[in-house]
Amino acid sequence: MKRLVLLTAFLVSVLCANAQQTDTTYVQVDGTKLHCVLTKPNSSTVSPLMIIVAGSGPTDLNGNQPSMQNNSLRLLSEALVSKGISTLRFDKRAIAKSAYADFKEEDLSIDQYANDLTKLVKHAKQKGFTDIYIAGHSEGSLLALLAIQKVKVKGFVSIAGAGKSADLILKEQLKPKLPREFYIKVEAIIDSLKKGELVQNTPPQLATLFRPSVQPYLISWFKHKPGELIAKLTCPILILQGAKDIQVGVEDAKKLKTASQNAELVVVNNMNHVLKTIAMGMQENIASYTNPVLPVNTDLVEAIVNFITD
Repeated sequence: MKRLVLLTAFLVSVLCANAQQTDTTYVQVDGTKLHCVLTKPNSSTVSPLMIIVAGSGPTDLNGNQPSMQNNSLRLLSEALVSKGISTLRFDKRAIAKSAYADFKEEDLSIDQYANDLTKLVKHAKQKGFTDIYIAGHSEGSLLALLAIQKVKVKGFVSIAGAGKSADLILKEQLKPKLPREFYIKVEAIIDSLKKGELVQNTPPQLATLFRPSVQPYLISWFKHKPGELIAKLTCPILILQGAKDIQVGVEDAKKLKTASQNAELVVVNNMNHVLKTIAMGMQENIASYTNPVLPVNTDLVEAIVNFITD
């Protein structure tokens, strides 16, 4: 039965893809080009456009990482296009097909990512789209919040977006996992980065997280408070949060909602962080992160469609 469900989902995905127009291009931004995929319904009318922003790390425009293939953002795109909404997905600079030869990790910042996004909004306007929305997933929510401070859009959708600054999130994640004495050292590192100060001689056990080349990005990330940013927006806002998300909690979504008078909050039952429907427990939840044919949650799609079309 499980194989039949997966096969059916795969066939539906193929049929949806065949009913859509897909254009791949590279858009020039500051110092590089971004790999973009524009997908439109088969219609002569100009549809609303949703720009989908991926989350942290080496997450590509499909929602995948080298060791984690779930196609969450590609499947979300296909579902939206099947409802008459165009989508623009892109690989952030230095990621996947937006990689470039002279890349230096220490040059990356979340502010640069946000600036790139503003250029994509302007590109979409030049292509004739007038009703432009941005949906940011996870860290992509903060990235979108920063971009919308500089460029006008019709609406903003936060999907599993954090409600507090990233330094606080990191502390919450690391504190229960580390011995107390070791955590105190880690906390000092985070506090220094929060102040904009680079840290020398970080613990080798945490080299992946605090390596010198990534510290400038962490500094740029830690300084932003999602609540303050969302409070400044005047466009309509939809905050979506999965009830079975094991990475971002409902409390984060509530913090965003409290900060904005323009926001609607929808908690999506049985949806996890990669937008999949989870009927059971942790084992099923984890397995969905590497299931590229499991569809995205239908209530998620319905909420976004209603937000755009109502």
